[in-house]
Amino acid sequence: MLLALLLALSLSAQARQDMLRGVSAHAASEAAGAQLRPPSQDAAPAAAPTVADAVAPTTPMAEIADARAAVAVATATRERGVLFKVVPPMPALLPALTADGGPAPAAPVPLPASYLLGTIHFGTPEEQGVDYERLGQLIESSATFINEVDIDSAWAPDYDGYRWLPEDTPLDAMIGAAGMAQAQALLPGIRPQDLRRMKPWAVLALLEARGEHGGDASMDARLQRTAAAAGKRMLHLETLEQQLQALDCVPAGEHARVLDERLRKSWVLRIESAEAMAFYRSRVLDAWLASIDRMDGLDDAAKAIEQRARICLLEDRNARWIGQLETAFQDGASFVAVGAIHLVGPQGLLARLRSDGYRIEAVPF
Repeated sequence: MLLALLLALSLSAQARQDMLRGVSAHAASEAAGAQLRPPSQDAAPAAAPTVADAVAPTTPMAEIADARAAVAVATATRERGVLFKVVPPMPALLPALTADGGPAPAAPVPLPASYLLGTIHFGTPEEQGVDYERLGQLIESSATFINEVDIDSAWAPDYDGYRWLPEDTPLDAMIGAAGMAQAQALLPGIRPQDLRRMKPWAVLALLEARGEHGGDASMDARLQRTAAAAGKRMLHLETLEQQLQALDCVPAGEHARVLDERLRKSWVLRIESAEAMAFYRSRVLDAWLASIDRMDGLDDAAKAIEQRARICLLEDRNARWIGQLETAFQDGASFVAVGAIHLVGPQGLLARLRSDGYRIEAVPF
């Protein structure tokens, strides 16, 4: 989510280590990946695994995350991948005239394939299981590079209202002293005076990304830098302000309820961060989306608020992006990098492209 740009806050290396204490995302990804061996054709069908099968009563939190992700991956049946080849439908045939004036069919010229990559906004290349050299080769072979927003967008003073609360309505007035203390403990690299001003969405975004905002080390930044160095045409699907509007679409007073519940059950966030990396590394985005949709740890009222935020962040943006993407795919070979969760689900980009006649192929990666 371009947290480095949106929040303009810095976390020390030690602070990031503190955030990760007790949670092994890499171990979670390895545990999930181990469950992906194809079943034997002759094997008798086994009962679907459950978390109870994998977790003993005394299992530590990090191992619970491993087991939950492994169970979800083991029961996932849809295609695996974060990198997809996108082949546009054949152009419609237009009549051509023969020498005697009669119509003759003109042979259609197949359009070049493009590539669509789902990114993750935190983690190291080793955790992500990403081969940046190979991605660079695909970018080099494309005419256009497309991502969500220009990472070099200038921050305008008018944007501060999207991320900062009014001075007379600080965050501690919304979530209380205990909530603030917990937030500060989870985000030790954020100055207390900044944390008090941050809107709930911004705090939640940092917590969900393990407190990371990698700047030029992030996947999104690395890919745009690669494309720029290769002299590729750039296309950004939205402006920075449009992205901020999507992030800030739920009023802060309501979103504070979600943040308060997340802070009360902060172990859920840590487990979900480990699961997210496990799902990404194992290339099972449907299972990741299902995990997000469960909204573990939230009551019904908070889930309704979070669902509104999800529609703003996913479905609404997908609907705005799809026309631009299809135009680019029709114009020539493109390399697209957007958040991985935008790809899957009934309203995801892959489903929308398929419904419009595009052929989608998962690329082993």
